[in-house]
Amino acid sequence: MRKAFKLFLAFIGTTVGAICLGLVWPLTAFAQGLVITDQKVSLPSFSIPANYSIYLPEKYCFDNRLYPVLYLLHGYGGSHRDWLKAGRVAQTLDLLIADRVIDPMIVVMPSAGKSWYLNSEQHGAFQSGLGQELPGIMEELLANKVSKGKRAIAGLSMGGYGALKFAFEAPENFIAVAALSPAIFPNVESANIFKPVQIKLFAGAFGDPFSVEIFNRENVFTALESVKPENFPHTYLTVGDDDWFGLYEGTFALYKELKSRKLPSELRITNGNHTWKLWRDEIGQALVFIDDKFAAEDTAQTDTKNNAKNENVISVAMVARNSVFCP
Repeated sequence: MRKAFKLFLAFIGTTVGAICLGLVWPLTAFAQGLVITDQKVSLPSFSIPANYSIYLPEKYCFDNRLYPVLYLLHGYGGSHRDWLKAGRVAQTLDLLIADRVIDPMIVVMPSAGKSWYLNSEQHGAFQSGLGQELPGIMEELLANKVSKGKRAIAGLSMGGYGALKFAFEAPENFIAVAALSPAIFPNVESANIFKPVQIKLFAGAFGDPFSVEIFNRENVFTALESVKPENFPHTYLTVGDDDWFGLYEGTFALYKELKSRKLPSELRITNGNHTWKLWRDEIGQALVFIDDKFAAEDTAQTDTKNNAKNENVISVAMVARNSVFCP
């Protein structure tokens, strides 16, 4: 309840003036964090570099703390700019951090087009590239190598599917996963279960023509069949009650399956449709959920930790970070 009230206060607050750190990359500066856009990173599974944007905490370049890292995935046909422009996630982070609702974190936003975050003949090796290779390579570039307890993943719609798939199939990598209006469906017996528009939106990621066998094999529901409760990521699901794709049905079904297996999960049903208005509102609560799991991991590992909120990151000497993102 305390965090919910602080979250409310954060969003009725005002934003202070922007700062400028003088970097050479395209960027927008905010009161707390720094956004660097239109970056590229080479991944072994990609024939060309992947595009991404990144949000860095205010003090990132001036200390060597290990900041938690969130990988934030866009929806169908989107890009690494979506969460910043339409989702206004940097402003949300700034407000929550400034009001000490959450601790500072790094947020990495990669681009995946219409790939459904899968390895497919149609789009390439996106699960291998973004799900398996990107965290290690990105955290090396950041000079911020973290373990599972300080790494989470989240996404909306197609990105919600991708976030769940990455987390469920590699639970050793993520402490938490948040899926906003996830584009998920229980396993199917026939392609006829889907409307033609949905088959079109799969964009060949599950085979062209659409393959029931591939769809079920790659499904997040299938991934649950082999998970172990002891290392399963904390899962946060939220969906609008008026979602025009009816994605509340798959979200309900997944929540019920998670609960039946006694896997840690939470569900929020909100008033809204499959729109950015809903996701802009809901990303704040998702960030609070993720931050709670980061903090809980801190507490579990360090019983003597009594630092005030906003100082829960690992403290080290205040020296400049040796990172490509710093001057």
